[in-house]
Amino acid sequence: MDTIKSFERFGDPWESKYGKMFPFAVTLSTGEQVFANGTSESPWWATVGSIVEMTVKGETKKGNKKVSFGKPEGVQQPSRSAPPATRGTSGNRDEAISLAMIFKIAAERGGSPTESLDLARELWDSFQEFIESPTSDKISSSEEEAF
Repeated sequence: MDTIKSFERFGDPWESKYGKMFPFAVTLSTGEQVFANGTSESPWWATVGSIVEMTVKGETKKGNKKVSFGKPEGVQQPSRSAPPATRGTSGNRDEAISLAMIFKIAAERGGSPTESLDLARELWDSFQEFIESPTSDKISSSEEEAF
């Protein structure tokens, strides 16, 4: 079993005998980079922290592994609905409004769904840092670009 550390869509979708495929470069928690195709722009495993069973299917022309991912039986996967800091919270209206605004900013910024989600996570992390220390002068590049 491996854990997804990061992933990025690359290249154009292509047609296979199984339908449209979306190519991804995936970095595992070990630091190894592999390449996988998803049947959608947001496959089930395209969440940081997803736990996967990897099957090597071959190699790219550059010698990198081409793989497929399976779901390990009985393993709880991370939620895809919200960044980790919001899971398990309820009734916090201000936090919910802030999160909605962050998603709105990320979606308006454009780019692929993965890029928008990555930007939303960066903005959420920056927002959490601000809440913990509102007098800090530290501004991330994603905050500057978003506004």
